[in-house]
Amino acid sequence: MNRSLQQSESIQPSAVLERRVAEVRNRKIVVDAGTGAAISLTAVISLVGVGMFMDWLWELPWGVRFLWFIVEWAAVGYLVHRHIVVPLQLAPDLDGAALLVEKQFDKFKSRLISTLQLTRPGALAAGEAAFMVKALIRDTEKRSEGVNFLSVVRTHELKERTAWLLGIVGLAGLLYGLGDVASAALLKRAFLSANTPVPRKTQVTWTTGDFTVGRGDPVVLQATATGVIPKEGRVALDFESGRDSEFTMEKSLDSPTYTRTLESVQESFYYTVYLNDGRSKVGRVNVVPRPTVAKIEPRQVFPRYTRFGIVKRSLADLTLLSGSRLNLVITANKVVTNGYVQLHGVTNRLGLLVNKSNPVELLGAIDIPAANLTGFSIHLTDEHGLTSRDEAIYRVDVLPDRTPQVRITFPERREELITSKARMLVAFEAIDDFAVSQVLLRYQIDGGETNRTELVLADGDNRVVRRRYDWEIAKLAQSVSEGSSIEYWIEVADNNNITGPGTATSEHFLARIVSEEEKRADLMNRVGDSLGSIGEAAKDQETLNDKLGNLIKSRAEQSEAPGVKN
Repeated sequence: MNRSLQQSESIQPSAVLERRVAEVRNRKIVVDAGTGAAISLTAVISLVGVGMFMDWLWELPWGVRFLWFIVEWAAVGYLVHRHIVVPLQLAPDLDGAALLVEKQFDKFKSRLISTLQLTRPGALAAGEAAFMVKALIRDTEKRSEGVNFLSVVRTHELKERTAWLLGIVGLAGLLYGLGDVASAALLKRAFLSANTPVPRKTQVTWTTGDFTVGRGDPVVLQATATGVIPKEGRVALDFESGRDSEFTMEKSLDSPTYTRTLESVQESFYYTVYLNDGRSKVGRVNVVPRPTVAKIEPRQVFPRYTRFGIVKRSLADLTLLSGSRLNLVITANKVVTNGYVQLHGVTNRLGLLVNKSNPVELLGAIDIPAANLTGFSIHLTDEHGLTSRDEAIYRVDVLPDRTPQVRITFPERREELITSKARMLVAFEAIDDFAVSQVLLRYQIDGGETNRTELVLADGDNRVVRRRYDWEIAKLAQSVSEGSSIEYWIEVADNNNITGPGTATSEHFLARIVSEEEKRADLMNRVGDSLGSIGEAAKDQETLNDKLGNLIKSRAEQSEAPGVKN
């Protein structure tokens, strides 16, 4: 048993065969890795070149270039994993390399792999004949003479991929050289440089950019250029409806500024300006309706003194009492951010409050002045800063609170004779639109200082006031004597505490202070005048009766005459 172990341990592996099989294994790894590297490098150069070319054509924004950068390196990572990492992980060991050789050369018939496996320590068990293994080694070495083991590793794909790589490198180098400064700039942009512009002979340095206009408004597109300045440019429009248009842009005479005006634009669009070989970034013109008034709900708040409260009004009939307030609930056609009411006839501008919970609704109020206000208009601004246009003017007719009217109804004569101890009856009638709030009896004695006596009004509706006042002459603050005269009148005021109060005075009457004898004579004269008037009236009545009797008598005689038929 010990002899057999010694025989097994004394078998030495074939150094020649192991070396040649190891060369096959190493060549396989190098060829696979080289092929994968050529494929990956070809992909990198190609994708970077395609990205640079697209950027040159369309001036890709940074975000698009970033996405392309991710696509590039994701593709390269996939290729590296598939053509380098995976082949290295699956690279054959010595036994696998020996199998490749045996598959290529039939004469080995498993001798090569057996030679490698049986010479490893512990490969032979005790009692197995070592001399047979040694004979196998000698036979395998002899069979391997003149056999090119490395030929089992195919290099055709490596050569093909390398040729493609060299061709791509050459083409990329040629294009990079032809591009000169542009190539360097495009390469920087390919690696996500944010501040490197695409080099052009003409650079579009500024445009009107993104902005919002009202539907139907004209749109002015402008751009400026540096470098080679062309005589004119063009602007390409891409409308939201899908249609495309292109227009020329005229150059300013004294500056490299190009302009195109589009009349009455109805829909939103994107635009790109082309000046020579330069092109601008894509701009957007957002076309939205201008804010307008969709509905107005006016309510008139009457002054408190009128006791009329709040009344709904029609925009077609805004005849408003001065001192009133006109509350407005305005509904716009879209969301608005602010607005104001422009008053006409006066210069006031009143702000509107936007309803935060419903930003298409605005609230406002107009205090109606005593005069000059002729109307108002509503002006709105939306979230884009667009303002309303051609606002309707709503007419307002201001109705002033008319002053009250007053007249003295008694005494009937403008001049009365009274004694210094008399009680003089003064009756009057006052009328106002809403209510008479104060009545004063004013008087002057012999043209002196004006005095006043306030007459107490009853509670309730005082639009029409009829009163009789028993004026005690003897109780006047200033005593009067025979020969004095008292000029008196009634003055009233209404309850207008907003634009008033309105006041009015009656005609002035006169009372002369006379002696009792003169007063009695005056009264007798009045009685005589009254009796004379009564006598004249009686006489007139008698005359009328006679005429009526004669008329009846003549009619009766005519009816009794012969030949008269009833």
